[in-house]
Amino acid sequence: MVKFFVCSFLFVIAACAGNAYAEAIQGGVATTSSAHPYVVSLQTSDGTRICGGALINTKNVVTAASCLSNYDVSQLLVGVNNGAKTVKIAASGFDPSYDFTTNENDVAVLKLAEAVSVGSIALASSAPSSGASGVVTGWASGSSLVDVNVSVLSAEECGSGDYKYSEDEILDSMLCGLATNSQACGGLAGNPVVVNNQLVGVVSWGYGCGNKGNPSVFANVAALRTWINKEVASL
Repeated sequence: MVKFFVCSFLFVIAACAGNAYAEAIQGGVATTSSAHPYVVSLQTSDGTRICGGALINTKNVVTAASCLSNYDVSQLLVGVNNGAKTVKIAASGFDPSYDFTTNENDVAVLKLAEAVSVGSIALASSAPSSGASGVVTGWASGSSLVDVNVSVLSAEECGSGDYKYSEDEILDSMLCGLATNSQACGGLAGNPVVVNNQLVGVVSWGYGCGNKGNPSVFANVAALRTWINKEVASL
């Protein structure tokens, strides 16, 4: 089955026709940028957020490949500290094996034009086990940051047929997350998924919005870690 580009992250998929804008998250729990200093936004010059991302050091951001493929990256900025500071993008790249139709290997790396010292998050070296408690952080209305708590599912479990996904849709480069609040809805691709203070994923795609028992799909950072580290070194 051909998948649409992600328009929004938690339990959302829509026919975007190239539009990566998304509605605000509903059903999240209020948080702060000081609690998640690694969370950044990809935004246009007028401040419109188009995607999320995570700082993995002072100059590099991990986000989704789907966030870059439809845009002139030179026209985008990275919002740090919940947009209090914006930084130009010096270089970027997404996994050359990223597949538009399957969303396989949906990961990208940005290099900032200047270092920022707000805080970063480590890449996970192994995928979390099914049932692990994680959190996705993004934006509600305005610039309010919120957390959505999720239970992580392995690719095997997510594509087992117990949910809306088939085995051939959920690939090894993916994880899934089932929200504790089944009405959680909206947000942006590229937003970070964290388990035990490690980046385990970035939001990629999904079917439906707030459907009970319907997970969101993430790029699996541990599975893509080798490419991420090579790209960081080469940018």
